[in-house]
Order: sequence, then structure tokens, then C-alpha cells
Amino acid sequence: MIIIPIFGLLLAANIAALYGDLKVFELGSMVKAVMLIHRLLLVCFYALLVYLYFIRRPARSSTQSITAKIAAVVGTFLPFALPVLSRPSENPTLMLSASMVTIVGIAIALYSISTLGGSFSIIPQARELVQTGPYKIVRHPVYLGELIAIFGFIMARFSPQAGAVYCLFAAAQIYRALQEEKVLAGTFPQYEANFLGRARFIPGIF
Repeated sequence: MIIIPIFGLLLAANIAALYGDLKVFELGSMVKAVMLIHRLLLVCFYALLVYLYFIRRPARSSTQSITAKIAAVVGTFLPFALPVLSRPSENPTLMLSASMVTIVGIAIALYSISTLGGSFSIIPQARELVQTGPYKIVRHPVYLGELIAIFGFIMARFSPQAGAVYCLFAAAQIYRALQEEKVLAGTFPQYEANFLGRARFIPGIF
């Protein structure tokens, strides 16, 4: 009852922004085309989150850790503080590159969340053990996509404060992932055997 209205407002805000982007769109402008794709993916992302919260299955188990729940909320909403901590770069090449990095991150997160389907949740919970799509490669592709997307945002608007927020965001996501693994391993006996050989975020690294 709290999360759906929040995501609904974010969806409405991005739809309005997409409409504004379409009004000023210019054929042949790479920057505007990339920004349009960026905004369209955000609309799809929040629309999917709202939909999944309506159709998701009951949780079989959930973390009892208050710290894990706080980390999940921090990992979800902390990036919204970034726009007030820094200004966009005036370098058009950097802005274009940053937007493309963000697009890649959003696309990964969108694909991963769509794969989760009704098993999606913000706090560490267990509904169903998903092993298809990006989950064949890494254990936490949603968090990977979000880390990449926010890194792109930092590229475009870097400041020491924004960098510190990103480090806190990354720490929250890593802790959140570890707590999620505990819940899944405690619910599904086959979890550790099936996911032992898969990296958490980056194959061959971590």
C-alpha cells in the first residue's frame, strides 16, 4: 500500500517527462534520441514494478533482520538524492556516454525484473527460485543493472558528495544481496548447489 503509490508517482512523473522529451525531439539528434530511449526505459521499468506488485505471489519466507530491511529501502531510494547533490556536466560527449551506460543498466534491470515476474520484492524474501534468463549467469542481475545505471548517472553529474552516495548505495546493494541469499538458501535446499558456481554480480570477478 506504500510502495505501489510511490512507484505510481514515479511512473507518472516519467510519463510526463517522456511527453516533454517527445515535444522537443529532433530527428538526427543523437543526444535527444539517447535521452528519449533512456526515458522510455524508465517508464517501462516503473510500469513493470507497479504491475508486479499487483500480481506477485505470497512470500514463502522473509528476512527478519531490521538492518536488511533498512538496506533494502536505502538501496531502492537513496539514488533519488543524487540530483540535488550535483549538476549535469556541460560536456556533451560525456553526457552522451553517461546516458548510454545508464541505458545499458536500466535494460539489464528491466530484463531481470521481468524474468523474476511475480517473485519480485524489495526486501529480501523468497517466493520462487528463478534460474532462467540473466539468472543463469549471475545471482543478482537486478542489482547489477541498477549499479550500472546509477554509475552512468554519476558519470554525468559527478561530485564528491554524489560519489559518496554511490559508494553507500553500492554497499547497501551488496549487503542486500547477501541477505537475500540467506533467505533463499534457507527456503530452497537446492539454492546453494545450483548457484554456487555463479558470480554474484560480475562473472569471474565477484
